[in-house]
Amino acid sequence: MATLQDQYISAVRQSQDTWVGVVDTFTEGLQKSFALPGATPFDVVDPSAAIDQVFDFWGKTLEVQRDVSKQFAGLTLAVAEKARTQAESVGAAVREQAESAVRAVREQAESAQEIVREQAAHKYADLTKAELQDELARRDLPKTGNVDELRERLIADDQK
Repeated sequence: MATLQDQYISAVRQSQDTWVGVVDTFTEGLQKSFALPGATPFDVVDPSAAIDQVFDFWGKTLEVQRDVSKQFAGLTLAVAEKARTQAESVGAAVREQAESAVRAVREQAESAQEIVREQAAHKYADLTKAELQDELARRDLPKTGNVDELRERLIADDQK
């Protein structure tokens, strides 16, 4: 299938060929007219017919240019629509990957927090209430509550 540019070039070449034909015909008519003794160019060539040929030629040229322009506009719209569709598709894929990456990072962060929490819980598991209160005092945290509350307070402070 010929491209739009090829079609346009073909139309321009046809226009040029037609124009060359008109000029050749006109030139031949003039040469024949001047070759005859006493004849004028208008004795052989009808100016009205020549004018009609020229205007017919330009009318056909404009018609071809109109068709090429319409095809080009249609092609441009089709290309723009295809580009928009592809951009939307790429955008959706990027959003999906970004959301997936965010979920994975959140899961890893939650997993890391859980590991830190478990390590902290293990760190304070063997301490007595008095030792837990001493650690809380060093950190300027409240020392009141039962052993589980004291451990939770230290673990929460460790995770900050």
